Amino acid sequence: MHINSSHATAPATSLVVQMILCAVAVVSLLYVPVPILARLAQDYQLPLGGVGLSLMVFSVCYACGFLIFGPLSDRLGRRAVLVTGLVVLAVASAAMVFVSSSKAFLAMRALQGLAAASYPPVAIAYLSEHGSPRQRAWGVAWLSTAFLTAGLLGQLYGSLVAATWGFGLAMVPLSAIYIITAITLLSSRNGLRKTGAPGHLLSIYRPLFQLLSDPQLRRVYVPASLLLMAFVAFYVDLDRRLLSGLGQGIDPLFARAVALPGLFAPLAVAGAIQRWGANRVASSGLAVSALGLFLVAVVGEHSLFWLLASSVVFVAGIGISVPGLIASTSTRAPEASRGLAVALYTFFLFLGASLAPWVVRLGGAWKDSALFLVLASCIAAAAMYSATESRRRAR
Repeated sequence: MHINSSHATAPATSLVVQMILCAVAVVSLLYVPVPILARLAQDYQLPLGGVGLSLMVFSVCYACGFLIFGPLSDRLGRRAVLVTGLVVLAVASAAMVFVSSSKAFLAMRALQGLAAASYPPVAIAYLSEHGSPRQRAWGVAWLSTAFLTAGLLGQLYGSLVAATWGFGLAMVPLSAIYIITAITLLSSRNGLRKTGAPGHLLSIYRPLFQLLSDPQLRRVYVPASLLLMAFVAFYVDLDRRLLSGLGQGIDPLFARAVALPGLFAPLAVAGAIQRWGANRVASSGLAVSALGLFLVAVVGEHSLFWLLASSVVFVAGIGISVPGLIASTSTRAPEASRGLAVALYTFFLFLGASLAPWVVRLGGAWKDSALFLVLASCIAAAAMYSATESRRRAR
């Protein structure tokens, strides 16, 4: 897709670095409460059985917010949506210091989730529109790495900082990152252009069904809905295994840290996207991810060592797939609805993640190997579905 010269001006390196750091801080909000649920129940008078509401209210507002802010950025401009969302997120996060009741806590978590949703799809669209093809590929690769590593780093921050300071005070440094990033964006001239056609504000949602019916974009959205579902389902099941004694005292965070190198795979494939195309990279990553899950099912049944080694392959496949899927979305979507197309991608990505616990419960009566084989088969099918488009376009 051709990028207009007004979009081709590369943002300053300092801005890109700040946006990547902010991406980690924003997405980490989803994961910070995970290791301190018991303390949250005590601090905010939440029933222990219902403390998962702090995760649910955030994730529901987060997923739904993607469909609001991505299209709005097409109409109002990327920078306006990013700055406004970050300011609201900074205020909501800092206000956590003064929250003490369960209702106020859940309300502020909902506001955090909604405001946080303004960042991922719009930041992806912003960096995919500015600079040379090489700069755009590297910007998206670093942003993908930030979103993926936030799952682990957010839990580490929760266990090391929030567990010591309390959840409210732990939000203050994150709030500072949001404000600094908003100020940096305000000083930039990139992202001022509005891409939507004139008309009623709700008209920006008219392309929704057109995008969903686009066979090229479906080859992005279907794999996206399966990737994080398999990722979250794997670690939910891994925690159960460690608690059952397979890990012999190994900390769940260590088990996640083993796969951390795989989360940096987007940086290794930035150049490959330019050489072989986004779709081929995405299809290859999906195949690697399916292979990793297959190895988990076959060799990881009774050996934690081989299970964790296979998890590195699985996670690396996800790391390869994500930037390919993002680049495919950005290049295939019409410019006027690119924000909505990327928002749909992020929506399906996190929709899959929210379905993962249900999938694990559904397969609770199965052997672990059976669950992983089913997940591996789903991702392998998605890889073939994605690859068919590559072969068709190559002819």
